[in-house]
Amino acid sequence: MADANTTDSRADRLAQAEAAINALKGEYSQQLRTDVDQLAKIFASVTPKDPDTTVLEDLFGVAHNLKGQAGSFGYDLVTSIAASLCDLLRQQAGHVSSHDVKVVGQHVQVLERVVSKGITGDGGETGQKIVQSLRDLHSKP
Repeated sequence: MADANTTDSRADRLAQAEAAINALKGEYSQQLRTDVDQLAKIFASVTPKDPDTTVLEDLFGVAHNLKGQAGSFGYDLVTSIAASLCDLLRQQAGHVSSHDVKVVGQHVQVLERVVSKGITGDGGETGQKIVQSLRDLHSKP
């Protein structure tokens, strides 16, 4: 059984960690904008009919970072959209069609809108519909 000092110590550490994350939230919003701008810049260099594998890997890298970080700072919708983009790029690795490139572009555009509007959280019912619509596009020819 844990003694009161151990329990207090854990609670204190948890409170400190939450305070640190909250302090970083303001800074993260700027990093989020930078990352999404980078994603858009990389996507702009994609050749739709013959996408470069290295460019697609770069897209995946930024999307993967967004997927892993955004939710920690309250941007759950960004995490969901980035996860959908990662899934698409992973599924199509090396075999990206022009349709897939369009779907990647739609993901990037939606991320740009979400970030420009400063949407936090999961976006509610509308956010869920957006993510589902993007995921549905994965399977359409």
